[in-house]
Amino acid sequence: MHSPRGYAPGAGGGSFMRVLIVDDDMGMSQMLQSCFSRWDWASDASHTAAGALDAFRQGRYDLAVCDVDLPDGNGIALARVFSAAKPGTRVVMVSGNPDNLKKARDSGLSACLRKPFDLDDLKNLLDPQEIR
Repeated sequence: MHSPRGYAPGAGGGSFMRVLIVDDDMGMSQMLQSCFSRWDWASDASHTAAGALDAFRQGRYDLAVCDVDLPDGNGIALARVFSAAKPGTRVVMVSGNPDNLKKARDSGLSACLRKPFDLDDLKNLLDPQEIR
């Protein structure tokens, strides 16, 4: 597993990446949190759109990994809220349903991964300068 270099997200600064994981699949959330921890990135997880929105408003996140299908909302709409509220936040959409990923891409969200995905695929969607 590769470790990231120090990350400076720009205005607001910081020395590491902060990630918000939004997925109702507990196993996926735990796997991503474990991975991000090994990369020395801080992460929080929410299993609902409402919880994610609350966490996002209270925290500073550089990246959101967001499932399209959530029990109380649509991940695509949630990603739009994230991008509008804090334009520098990067969003990666994930889904096991290829039709959902097509909808995400059609709505302008180009960073999409089909579950299950390899962690290298996630790394490839991020700026190569952020991970070594």
